[in-house]
Amino acid sequence: MTYKARCSALLSWRVTQGARSIRGFSLLEALVAMAIAAMALGTLYRTVGQSSRNAVTVQERVEAAMVARSVLAGALYAEELANQSDGKAGAWRWRVKMQPSVAQWGASPGRPSPQPQAVARVTVDVMRADGGEPVLVWTGWKPYRAAP
Repeated sequence: MTYKARCSALLSWRVTQGARSIRGFSLLEALVAMAIAAMALGTLYRTVGQSSRNAVTVQERVEAAMVARSVLAGALYAEELANQSDGKAGAWRWRVKMQPSVAQWGASPGRPSPQPQAVARVTVDVMRADGGEPVLVWTGWKPYRAAP
């Protein structure tokens, strides 16, 4: 056999062997790969969905906190808040509850102890305007106006 014939036979044998060894995926391997991809995509979808819901909840709580802060800041004294037991601000509704109390302030070193002061524990509930449970409950303290 000549050199050319030997090379030709070797080449044809390699082509035949190569075609047999490169067969691709079986049906079972393809199904397993698709199942793994489906589980990974499902987990990713759930994670992204939960993140977007959390972002909306945080934004709502920030808006509700701004409403509660403005209600408390709008009145210097507890008597002013007593006149406004509830109200509406944009897409939010708020309700004020007050409980009278007495606050005893600590004395500074070298100074006499101050007199107890009448205060009100003010709780502001902020909920959506269409009703439902409060989104935010904010508590603060307001002094009563001193007698002249």
